[in-house]
Amino acid sequence: MDYSFKDIYSVAKSVVETDSYVIYQTIKSKLYFSGNYLLMKKEPTTVDELEYYISSCRNFFREKDVNFVHLAALENVKLSRKLKRYLKKESFSEINLYLYYLNIKDFIEQEVSEFTVEYLQKVDLNRYLSFQYKIDVESSNEEWAEHNQSLLYENIRSENIKQLVAKDGDKIVGSANIIVKNNFFEIDNLYIAPGYRNLGIAKHIITHAINNERKDNVLLVADANDTPKYMYENIGFVKISEQDFYLKTNL
Repeated sequence: MDYSFKDIYSVAKSVVETDSYVIYQTIKSKLYFSGNYLLMKKEPTTVDELEYYISSCRNFFREKDVNFVHLAALENVKLSRKLKRYLKKESFSEINLYLYYLNIKDFIEQEVSEFTVEYLQKVDLNRYLSFQYKIDVESSNEEWAEHNQSLLYENIRSENIKQLVAKDGDKIVGSANIIVKNNFFEIDNLYIAPGYRNLGIAKHIITHAINNERKDNVLLVADANDTPKYMYENIGFVKISEQDFYLKTNL
């Protein structure tokens, strides 16, 4: 079966669609970059065409008090070097995402780490929320970390999203969301705490999910610049698609 980024879980909803673009919005979050963006349905070839997308995105989200512009290219479509240089000059950052797929028949079984990996239990809830707060502060800022706590509660209450945690005793040192669909599951937000990396914990989490969810197909999204993508490839995942995003913050 063919998979694409359209199969990846998202809380964003399509709120505007024209012949040229689709705007996706997460109504409950004005700070969520990945949930508020404009998808360019037609590849821009000139600065004027690109500016049309930028202004359309800015004008829509300005009314929603969203303080950034976020553009998405179509899957496997690359902007020209000229347009990328223009975006860089306009203070946009480029984010390149890879979609990885695994058929579990191709999974290279891994030895489990010395740490405990299990689905989140009620007794660990506060430790889990504190762990996620630290991640959000490290990757963004305290404003987002505070805001994301309510979104985390929604994920925990969801029937289709499970939280896997890795523990060193009572201390949570790694986590991932397991998003279950009909014929596959998605591994999202896989994170290992500094000081516990390169100890096999990420592979342990993935192995635990595969053995317990019992689906034939697995998807995950990785940043093109992240080292773990090589780990995914070494255990049987293959890259099946790419998508580029362009983000300008603090307008």
